[in-house]
Amino acid sequence: MSKVTGIKSVDFKITAYGYGVVNWNGPTTLTGDDGTTVDNHSLPKLRGYSNLTGRIKETGYKYKKEASDIDFSKTPLYISQNCIRHHLFRDQAYDLHYAKDKNLIDVLASITGLIRGYVVPSSQCKRTSPLLITDFIDQLGNGNFEQMGRSGSKEKGKDDKGKDVASNSFYSKTTFGDTEYVAYGSISIEQLEFISLDKKFDRASMIIKEGEGEKIAETVQEFIQQLDASRQPKAVFHPNYVRKGTIFEEGEVGILLDNTAIDILVNETLNLLRELSIKQAKGYMYVESVEVDYNDSNKMMRIKRSPEQANLEPQMDYAVYFEAQ
Repeated sequence: MSKVTGIKSVDFKITAYGYGVVNWNGPTTLTGDDGTTVDNHSLPKLRGYSNLTGRIKETGYKYKKEASDIDFSKTPLYISQNCIRHHLFRDQAYDLHYAKDKNLIDVLASITGLIRGYVVPSSQCKRTSPLLITDFIDQLGNGNFEQMGRSGSKEKGKDDKGKDVASNSFYSKTTFGDTEYVAYGSISIEQLEFISLDKKFDRASMIIKEGEGEKIAETVQEFIQQLDASRQPKAVFHPNYVRKGTIFEEGEVGILLDNTAIDILVNETLNLLRELSIKQAKGYMYVESVEVDYNDSNKMMRIKRSPEQANLEPQMDYAVYFEAQ
């Protein structure tokens, strides 16, 4: 049995800076200063945070924490990976709403199709994203409690019991000052290099007819070449690609990207990460640096545990997991 050798993943560490909150969690039920329950305090996303104290009343009521009862060193601010992925691919963020079986070639031959991944519910055609990315975790903990007011007209309104209530209201937020985020990610070469066009293993990127495979491969190849016109990538169609190391050598109809095509897509993904910035919800974040490890070992995310072992440049070709038979 031939052993898979080469670069198995491209791992990376991201450092980003910003100010304020860009990814809110919304209003959270807490305990006010007078001991009553309040629902008008907005919290950002905090890793590991719970609004429950752990105490339970005899009646079953679960006591809530106060807004100031937060340790940002234990429950740090974070930007969710879903938010990051949305902004990373925001140019095509809403295109998948219009993806149908008849136009899937346009989706497949795009950054969304090759890197972000997609699912078409009507046919269950899908492509698993080769890009893994973690939440962006804040390192500074510059959070604070902020009381705010909203002023309305001086005329009083009526509540549901008919009593007079002022149109002015108070609410509060947990806000942040300067932020510094650290995140990690990885690009799987196995998932990136092979495009399945076969329903045999329930992972067809699209359904094709007899004789369409070469045309689809050519379309994908042309798109990748547009990303770097100075190079000659190859996307090769074959009716029977077999994963190395399998017992029964059952293959799939599909397309295999060569070393050049893989490298172009890896570089394009890293460039998207380097240029990532988010400005929303009265806050912002931008990526300062991306440290890369062309990982040819079996240690997943080596750059996180053993950064001194990282290969900053490719030392060999990308691993080939499939072969035509």
